[in-house]
Amino acid sequence: MEPSATVSIVVPLYRDVANLDSLFRRLASVIAGLGQPTELVLVDDGSRDGTAERAIQLAREFPYPTLVVRLGRNFGQHPAVFAGMQHTTGDVVVTLDSDLQYPPEEIPRLLAGLSADFPVVSGYREHRADPWPRRVITRILSSWLSRRTGSSLQDYGSMFRAYDRRVVDQLLEFSEQRRYIPGLVGWLGVPVKEIAVEHSPRSEQGSRYRSRILIDMFLDLITGYAAFPLRVVTLIGFVGALLALALTVAFFVYRIAQGDGPSGLVSAFGMLFFLVGVQLVIMGVLGEYIGRIYIEAKGRPYFLIDSVESNDAARRASR
Repeated sequence: MEPSATVSIVVPLYRDVANLDSLFRRLASVIAGLGQPTELVLVDDGSRDGTAERAIQLAREFPYPTLVVRLGRNFGQHPAVFAGMQHTTGDVVVTLDSDLQYPPEEIPRLLAGLSADFPVVSGYREHRADPWPRRVITRILSSWLSRRTGSSLQDYGSMFRAYDRRVVDQLLEFSEQRRYIPGLVGWLGVPVKEIAVEHSPRSEQGSRYRSRILIDMFLDLITGYAAFPLRVVTLIGFVGALLALALTVAFFVYRIAQGDGPSGLVSAFGMLFFLVGVQLVIMGVLGEYIGRIYIEAKGRPYFLIDSVESNDAARRASR
């Protein structure tokens, strides 16, 4: 990164009133050590615990340019990050989780890794402080996305990243409703450099991703980057039909040869239930794709901004 480059730090917030004092204090120390013009962009994702109000209070006393963007409701982490990116002006953009699982003190290492060859640097959680089920899920999703996008990364779940401005501008061109930023970067074919960073346990609130959200994200990743699931269910349907035909022939041959055996009604119901199960699987996968087409066709905004507050430092820097 050029010594004269400006830096924007984007932090999505959701029910983070308890973390904000520590977040501001640690970021102030990090920014002071960077020695480069730096702005902070905080995005409150529809919190109802006073997060936005506390963030605005702290921003007024913060010695560096700061924006607090308030969304109209809770849209999710990735829409909040996109809203933050939309308000950045830096040559380099850093995204950081608000729960401090990634220490802000690691930001200089991300910036040091940026180069013409690697316009994106991602913090890789080498020693994760998460429960083992979450580690397994991340490993599975990382393997899936690596195959689908052709960009092999060890940790697709990390949002602790530094982006060159050119990559941010490319990301902002996407208009789809289901956006997973690491997957989009992989789809762009942008070289990503991974560096091992410290990973701290999450705050007492734990992960913002509950089971329903994780399932939703998993389905988005499966259906959003390939038609592979459609081909799988087509194969399942074809194999199921062949198997049902083979069982029917075998049943009739057995009845002719032996003159007895399972009743025709029982066998017929068995094959019927099997075929119905196969059809339900196929319909479920088709329904996921059709549902996503319906969501895209409505063309609703990815997020809605309620207000944007800037501190005195931001106003002074703009003069």
